[in-house]
Amino acid sequence: MSTPPVRDAATVLLLRDRAVGGYEVFLVRRTNKASFMASAMVFPGGRLDDADGALAERCALTPAEAATRMGMDDGARALGLLVAGVRETFEEAGVLLACRGGAMLDLRAPDEAARFQRHRDALNAGETTLAAIVAAEDLRLAVDRLGFFAHWITPEVEPKRYDTRFLATRAPEGQRPLHEGVETTDSAWMSPAEALAEYAARRIELAPPTLRILSEIAQLPDVAAVLALRAAIPAPVLPRAQVAGAELQLLLPGDGELDGAAGARNRIVARDGRWISEGAGF
Repeated sequence: MSTPPVRDAATVLLLRDRAVGGYEVFLVRRTNKASFMASAMVFPGGRLDDADGALAERCALTPAEAATRMGMDDGARALGLLVAGVRETFEEAGVLLACRGGAMLDLRAPDEAARFQRHRDALNAGETTLAAIVAAEDLRLAVDRLGFFAHWITPEVEPKRYDTRFLATRAPEGQRPLHEGVETTDSAWMSPAEALAEYAARRIELAPPTLRILSEIAQLPDVAAVLALRAAIPAPVLPRAQVAGAELQLLLPGDGELDGAAGARNRIVARDGRWISEGAGF
């Protein structure tokens, strides 16, 4: 049996500080009809499109700068992944990470909000492109505000596989994120601790990478701490799937059965219909 193809993808952690302390991350719920991670609460994101590589002249980074930021040799692909993160965040969350005249796009004026909602609806309907929107509105994509946070590759046992770069940024103050109602059917701002508590109470579903990332950042005090967490290019994580008894186990770097470290346990386990995180780091 041939191994399923691995598709490039990007997803974005939109973060904001709370006035009373702490911070929140924006999550969207995938439709229960989705062929991948149905009904799960996820960070906005999706697959790299060919057209994402055609916006270099409208980006705040050059392909060479994007390659450095993403730890990649192919600058066009690296910049395309950053653009994919911007596009998917606009499609799924309604937030467009872009600048006009040197300032982040502000959609608090009702006429501006309505016009960009029409742009978003047309983009999701396949009636326009991000390139057309950016040209019409004279925008520059703020890809320089996206930090490379994590890198996960879907295990080989899955029928759909993605090579996903997780990006992180502070949400622009002048825009209000909201799910689009078809591919994403609900959304919420939650602290990582709140999201994990909702998951533990079985009120929401989380995919393994989302579960582990939320667990890692749950103890951090604010957005600045999250954005400062990655001082180096994150190593790719390709979990190794195995079955032990009645459990499906995803072994992560540092687990003894994966790396040979005696007694070390770093994995995500499917137990009683839920993913359980055991260990830390990725």
